[in-house]
Amino acid sequence: MMKYARFLIAIFILPFVAAFVSGLVDAVISFGKSASDVSIPFWLGLGSYFVFQAVFFKPVRTYVFGHELTHAIAGLLSGARVKSFKVSSSGGSVVLSRTGVFIALSPYFVPIYTVILILVYKIYGAFGSAERLYPYFLFLCGFSISFHFGLTYYALSQGQSDLKVFGVFFSSVLILLVNCIVIMLFMKLLFPSLIDLKKYFLTGWGRSLSNYFFIYERMLILWGYFQKTR
Repeated sequence: MMKYARFLIAIFILPFVAAFVSGLVDAVISFGKSASDVSIPFWLGLGSYFVFQAVFFKPVRTYVFGHELTHAIAGLLSGARVKSFKVSSSGGSVVLSRTGVFIALSPYFVPIYTVILILVYKIYGAFGSAERLYPYFLFLCGFSISFHFGLTYYALSQGQSDLKVFGVFFSSVLILLVNCIVIMLFMKLLFPSLIDLKKYFLTGWGRSLSNYFFIYERMLILWGYFQKTR
């Protein structure tokens, strides 16, 4: 029963997701136009990972470790106990005392290495001057974000059992929505003066209402058509 309920929920929120995806595209384009030289290391980092992957290899084992670590951290934050944690060249697994949507799907929208980089940078900055390292920090953030999304896409294309727990369609829609929000949050954190987070959410909400109203109008027209043909 819950399987079908989640499927219907995913269908219902699609217009909402579409609004936030389009808002993200607009925000990234706007950022690209207004970004200053400060953001160059970030863009270089974004592109460098894909060059690295094309020339050398996919660091799958590193991704798997981060993937399972994210499961474990999400589990701990949700009150679960970690029973086992395994990572190998052929894959990995983590066994928890309980599961949930956040635990199962968090590796697909949390760039764990970017989170670690930000924490390390902030901690270092609390004890000393980190300004001279800022360009390198932005480069590594861009690199790690590309690493996360590049290998997450690769992992999903191989088929992931995590998505089957709550339904592949429901999980995919939720992952897409949360990734849009996570990207904007990270961009706001890295470039606070260039990203208008409030505008993003207000625009997304406005577009969502427009999408639902558009669908409602079309359903009324369709209903009227069927009533006439009866």
